[in-house]
Amino acid sequence: MDTIQLWGFLSLLMVVASAVVITPKAPQSGKVDFSSPSKKPWKAWTPHKFRDQHGDVCPDMDPLILTPMIRNGDIAEAQEQARVHLPGTNVTSYSGYLTVNQSDSSQMFFWFFQAEVAEPENAPVVVWLQGGPGATSMFGLFDEHGPFYVTDDLRLIPRDYRWTLLANMLYIDNPVGTGWSFTKSDDGYARNQDQVGKNLYEALLQFYELFPRYQKSSDLYITGESYGGKYVPALGYTVHMNNQKSKLKLPFKGVAIGNGWVDPENMLDYGDLLYNIGMADDKERDYINAKNVLVKKAIQEERYLDAFEIEDPVMDGDRFPYPTYFFNISGSRYYYNFLQSTEPAGFSNYLRYLNQCHVRSAIHVGNQVFDGGLKVEKYLLEDIYKTAKHYLVPLMENYKVMLYNGQLDIICALPLTENFLSKLEWKRAEEYKKANKFVWKVQKDDVEAAGYVRMVGSSPPFYQVGVRAGGHMLPYDQPRFSFDLIYRFLNERSFRD
Repeated sequence: MDTIQLWGFLSLLMVVASAVVITPKAPQSGKVDFSSPSKKPWKAWTPHKFRDQHGDVCPDMDPLILTPMIRNGDIAEAQEQARVHLPGTNVTSYSGYLTVNQSDSSQMFFWFFQAEVAEPENAPVVVWLQGGPGATSMFGLFDEHGPFYVTDDLRLIPRDYRWTLLANMLYIDNPVGTGWSFTKSDDGYARNQDQVGKNLYEALLQFYELFPRYQKSSDLYITGESYGGKYVPALGYTVHMNNQKSKLKLPFKGVAIGNGWVDPENMLDYGDLLYNIGMADDKERDYINAKNVLVKKAIQEERYLDAFEIEDPVMDGDRFPYPTYFFNISGSRYYYNFLQSTEPAGFSNYLRYLNQCHVRSAIHVGNQVFDGGLKVEKYLLEDIYKTAKHYLVPLMENYKVMLYNGQLDIICALPLTENFLSKLEWKRAEEYKKANKFVWKVQKDDVEAAGYVRMVGSSPPFYQVGVRAGGHMLPYDQPRFSFDLIYRFLNERSFRD
């Protein structure tokens, strides 16, 4: 039995076994909010490509650009101006813009939340990068693991399993042009991951100048999900290389990637995957497999746009204007969790919340457009089917790394991650292939297992984790499991306990 078949069989068993798991959810309205430009019911839902949100009805307000104050050494003033005061929350936070490229006025938006612990400066700093390409990290903040979520009537409610209980959380809208981040020139849009890493690194340098107390006593971790499977390694690698020569050395300790799109050529096995979870029959499987062969051939010949154009009508439907093959055979517009056919209600509440004038003022974005990321994706089309493994391998060999997947995801599924890892060339490859997975529970007396872990080495360790009963947006689907996952990773606590 090959890897896809084995994981498919195990996934079905795990779904049955996990049916009794009750997952806390944000309040549900019972309505589906189609926030993408098209309201067609077959159009795949994604956390980006929503309609741009404009602040035209608000009083004229300028975005808060902090870089001039940082450069002039006015740190206390910059911190004071960046402080966020929002009704409904008492979590200390700061937000604003950092200029990452002066020539084209590229401004990167961040929202930084202080850890809810006695001494935040001793807690790690965790960077979160959403995927897309073009998805705002405000999605991760409000819908996955930030300190609060938004109700249907636009109130902020504290999240039980918020990651600010463990770490200082730094949410960045990346690349430039995503969400609140913006540029004045088309030259400011990233075309590849080298540019992504360079801009993010510049933002981090300014962040540590703005908050110097976190540089010496707080470890830095870079995390993200989905297309963040490229952003996270790109930034991590950039930090790794620059720390060897830069005067300001960042306290970089590791990366964690959830359901990451890392190595497309070795993650294209959708036909067998869908067949093994019962969403495709043998003829449909064979059709998808044949298309995947063509995509892989295009990748190998470095025809990356061709690869995108072949695959897009099959699964993603990012730019394909008609129903995808996946929708036609499954009836689902939601390939982020194969037990669901559409996105959970309430996923778009944060968009309406952020576009309120008093919120815009509080987080210092002024009348800036909240961008759905279509232009970001346009300029990164040739990047989508390129690999990021050359960024990831040096990190796996020098830092703590965790790759985790929800077992119910399709688009960046657990077996697809397993496939690319089994082919990855790195110094612990043979050790990884021989390692046995073991059961992980949040508490020893839990009836339900949280997932399964394969671990290699100890200094630094590498973890591959499959999380039960969750999909692509894992912290939303399984907040308790995800909280325990990141807690153990940050604190190097054994998954066996």
